Amino acid sequence: MFSAIFSLLGLSFSLNTSVGRPLSLVTTLAGTGLLAVSTVLLLSGPASPETNAPALAAAFLMVLRAFGVVLLPPRGDHSGVPQAGWSVLLALLAAGAWWWIFDRAQAPVALAAALLLSWPQLIDGINAFADKVFHKAALAAGARDIAPGTFTKVAQARDILIDKAAVMSGPNLMVTNVMAFNNEPKTLLAVAASAEAGSSHPVALALRELASQWQVALKMPDRFEPTPGLGVVALLGGQTVVIGTTDLLKRLKIDSFTADAIARSLEADGKTVLRVAVGGRVVGVLGLEGTLRQDAGVAGMALRKEGLVPWLFSGDNPNTRSALAGMLGLELTEDPKPGETAQEAAFRCFPDTAPLVLTLSQDRMALELRQAVAPEADRPDAGNTPLAVSNTDDIGAFPALKALAMRRNLLAVHARQVLSGLWLCAGLSGASTLLPLSAAPVLFGICLLVLWTFARFSVADTLHRNE
Repeated sequence: MFSAIFSLLGLSFSLNTSVGRPLSLVTTLAGTGLLAVSTVLLLSGPASPETNAPALAAAFLMVLRAFGVVLLPPRGDHSGVPQAGWSVLLALLAAGAWWWIFDRAQAPVALAAALLLSWPQLIDGINAFADKVFHKAALAAGARDIAPGTFTKVAQARDILIDKAAVMSGPNLMVTNVMAFNNEPKTLLAVAASAEAGSSHPVALALRELASQWQVALKMPDRFEPTPGLGVVALLGGQTVVIGTTDLLKRLKIDSFTADAIARSLEADGKTVLRVAVGGRVVGVLGLEGTLRQDAGVAGMALRKEGLVPWLFSGDNPNTRSALAGMLGLELTEDPKPGETAQEAAFRCFPDTAPLVLTLSQDRMALELRQAVAPEADRPDAGNTPLAVSNTDDIGAFPALKALAMRRNLLAVHARQVLSGLWLCAGLSGASTLLPLSAAPVLFGICLLVLWTFARFSVADTLHRNE
């Protein structure tokens, strides 16, 4: 009885967390019930081995559960409460059969053995064992910094929104078209590059690089106001300079009809097109493009093969986005809202499916996989922790991560079936008094061995390919 009570201290951290609490609480109640049975038997007559059996089973039950939550911390994928209910029912039926049909003295032993040997000690920790092995396989595939719960979230996802920046071969853009309406191209470039002289945005860097190549002198703007997702407004030499999309010009009531007609042919080639207006009048068009990753299209097909529908997120004009999606074999989402991030767009377009989002990190040195969630009022940073990260040249790590997550789920189903079969056979053997209570630790070890075998062999081929 003291063993059962002290084991409760080991379960305290499991009882204080939502994950793992259901089965730990039910285990505590079952152990308390067994102790109560032994107490009643002791008060009703002299002590005997049959009298001690329920208390001994309670001690084993609590100790093994304490070891279980330490060795295989519950992941929350399966509570185990339904299986525990079946164990209680089996134990009650066994005790009733011995009491009414066979030997009444053996009823407490049958009750204790059936409950202990059929108890689903590890059922809510099956995926913890899988995570340890699959984590190594994911690292071998190129994924790193894998957050807890990643495999479950990736396995359940059906859509993935891919930011345009994540499929570019590098962070740099290149100015390919400088089309001035009334002035020389160098004059248009000087105005645009000067307006963006103090910015670190990739567009500004591309303009300044071309200005350096053309040996164009630049000036610092008197005022600079970026508008995320739309462009910039600057004050240069007493005149207002606007560089951005059609939406920005419409917001400022600047007519861009001529520029839009020219831009359509550039956007059809997948280029980013910016209009340049000085003093409220459009004076030219800039065309920029980056280099697409050679493996971007392959990664999109690999994601489809693993059951994910890849969608493109880009703040470009609809024509540009359509051209890029066609090149990469990606689906198109609804038009993004001004200044909207990829994660915000994913939640807006797929509010009920918890899609994944693949973006470039802020330092532009890594690819980050996140889950789109609604920012909570008290947690504005919700969803900011990446599920997994890879180097920019390892975009294939994410299709591999999805494949591993699906394989892990299949492993959990098969392992649960095997363990449930073992517990049922052991419970029936205990109910018939063929197995003693001391067989419980041996059964616990066999279950651990089964889980290790399942997990190891399910990723053996993946580990072998990457070694």
